[in-house]
Amino acid sequence: MSTYSYNNSARNMTLIVPVLLMVGLFIWAVYGLFSEGALMIYKLTVYTMPVLLASSFFGLHNPSSIVVTDETITFNGFGRSHTYTWEEAGIIYIKSYGYVGKTLIRLGKPRILGGRYWITNEMQGYSELLDFLEQRDGRGVAK
Repeated sequence: MSTYSYNNSARNMTLIVPVLLMVGLFIWAVYGLFSEGALMIYKLTVYTMPVLLASSFFGLHNPSSIVVTDETITFNGFGRSHTYTWEEAGIIYIKSYGYVGKTLIRLGKPRILGGRYWITNEMQGYSELLDFLEQRDGRGVAK
């Protein structure tokens, strides 16, 4: 069993700060609606921020840790976890965005809240995890 996670400062910058920013924008938009009227920017922000927050919490698109065993891979964050057996995972797609230090991992059947996970190069064991996923039982990995 291997566990890959962020240290405290990296977790705060990649997980907590974006959530606080979304909450702050939502509060700003609600305040703007009441004080300045129904401007389009406020309405747009009030409608989109709850969707983005729900996606962050329930979709778990930015996990704080990943646990890999011989049978499963588990993505953890915000008190929730998504677990896939290697058979459920199917082909693992890895798309690296090196210029921003992020990588998209997509696995399992497509669904709205899950199956797509973003990790950053600040995760402890980042390279080891990506190498493992690329070589997992000789499965084809799309890049």
